[in-house]
Amino acid sequence: MISLNETGFLPEADKLAVSDHDGTFRIIDDNEKKQVDVNISVTEAGFDETAGSDIYRLDFSEVRDLGIYHIESADGDCSSTFKVEPHVYRSLKNALLKFFYFQRCGCALYEKHAGPFKRGVCHSKTVKVPGTDKELPIKKGWHDAGDYGRYSSAGAVAVAHMLYAFELFPEAFNEAVNIPESGNGIPDVLNECRYELDFLSEMQDEDGGVHHKVTSRVFCGFVMPEEDTFDQELFSVTSMSTADFAAVMCIASRVYEPYDPSFARDCLHQAYLAGQWLMENPENTDFRNPEGCNTGEYEDGSDVDERMWAFAELLRTDHYIGHEHDRSFAGADQQVQSRQDRYLAHLMTEMDLYIKDHPHSDGRSTDDGFGWQDVSSLGALAVVFDPDNYAGEEVRGKMLSMLCKRADAFVAMQDDGYPLSMTDKDYVWGSNMVVANRANVLIITSLALKKGEEVPEKCQRYEEAAMNQVHYILGMNAIRTSYVTGFGEHPFKNPHNRVTASDNIDRPFPGMLSGGPCKLLLDEEIKKSADETTPAQKCYKDHYMSYSTNEIAIYWNSSLLFSVAFFDR
Repeated sequence: MISLNETGFLPEADKLAVSDHDGTFRIIDDNEKKQVDVNISVTEAGFDETAGSDIYRLDFSEVRDLGIYHIESADGDCSSTFKVEPHVYRSLKNALLKFFYFQRCGCALYEKHAGPFKRGVCHSKTVKVPGTDKELPIKKGWHDAGDYGRYSSAGAVAVAHMLYAFELFPEAFNEAVNIPESGNGIPDVLNECRYELDFLSEMQDEDGGVHHKVTSRVFCGFVMPEEDTFDQELFSVTSMSTADFAAVMCIASRVYEPYDPSFARDCLHQAYLAGQWLMENPENTDFRNPEGCNTGEYEDGSDVDERMWAFAELLRTDHYIGHEHDRSFAGADQQVQSRQDRYLAHLMTEMDLYIKDHPHSDGRSTDDGFGWQDVSSLGALAVVFDPDNYAGEEVRGKMLSMLCKRADAFVAMQDDGYPLSMTDKDYVWGSNMVVANRANVLIITSLALKKGEEVPEKCQRYEEAAMNQVHYILGMNAIRTSYVTGFGEHPFKNPHNRVTASDNIDRPFPGMLSGGPCKLLLDEEIKKSADETTPAQKCYKDHYMSYSTNEIAIYWNSSLLFSVAFFDR
């Protein structure tokens, strides 16, 4: 078997494929129907436990001419076809972004924008507040995953991925993706994020605390969202959700300020209130589902990293708009400085606690800090890319050191077997999120080091390693599957997604990232085809009932979007 990135390669980029056997290989130009006169170097990379086979790496970086190709071995084995072109990831990037439109809650999706995937208005009823007679009109937001719940931390992290990507490489987001807001003078990535931010705004109480989620008590069946008749409820406030909210509202206040100053001020004010709540409520209010509720829990035994991220963003941002737009909010210089001093003190406290003792949340080999349960790399990003360095050199140095240690560990993982920053224990529920998150840590570490006077040589290695992560997701893996619907010769087709399982359309909409292999074997469907002896990369089933290997989620898509946007900038 020869596996590679089935979407394709940039002309000047390194190009790798993986074979499970040695031999002689050649490149075939599919347009000219002939062999290409280039060298393919073959390197034995040893036995890969996660794939269950010997691995040989095929380097065909000499292929730079635009075209469509495939690889053949002397014994007749063939790879999938692939393209070489300058913007080979553009359609993929735009589909990953358009995915969020298809996840919208509370509105109809019309044929003009959704094509055959049009559907009616869903979840338009008021939301019940348990223990009271109150009902609230909490609107908008994205369905979180394969279910119809809306979760504050998950949404905040997904939006943060996209807003940070826009801040760091805005040139990657010039195209419209055909959503209702397209053409309004605002980039579509910001138009789409605004739909979730409006929901998040309604999740905040007057005292600044942010509610954990809006879901029904139990998951509905596999029905279209407009057919889900279960009552939705507003669940309790948590410190994790409040901290994530504070951070993402800070980012939003910066990013939207040139487009909508009034909205930007509102975001900053809400972030400020959330920050005050965090300082007044120093204990972790870890969420647990009440009796009779089985929807997503999103529990977190430590909120140190969330607080670190929140105070890093508040320190960077809670003066950014300030005086010139809203004197009543900004107050005098003295008051602003007082807030800044408190933010810095809290940031340093939480950072030191995190560095001293923060357990790996799910047994993974190395934290990436780019997901919903550990956001430490997002906190580092906030500090390291602050143009005014409000945190100071000591804090910035510690944050950059944390990123570098992670990036170095991820590069080292690619020395043997598949060129992939994953070990056997990393194939947890949502393993493709881990793959994408690690790509993003490699990317931001490279960008951070490039801000210095001298660009270290390892920046190139970091970016090459990040690209290898994307190659894996797009087909360079042990089952030769593209984990994004609609892309590559062998895309997965049956996500654990109530919409696509119920819409009577024989194909899913493009741009969904599968959760990917999970060696924990958590659902009955995967247990039919895998057991504890199955190599980790092969613990996957393209079946809509395999929720532990084939669900979709907003913060998985947003993480891959960050990586792909970087390579398409």
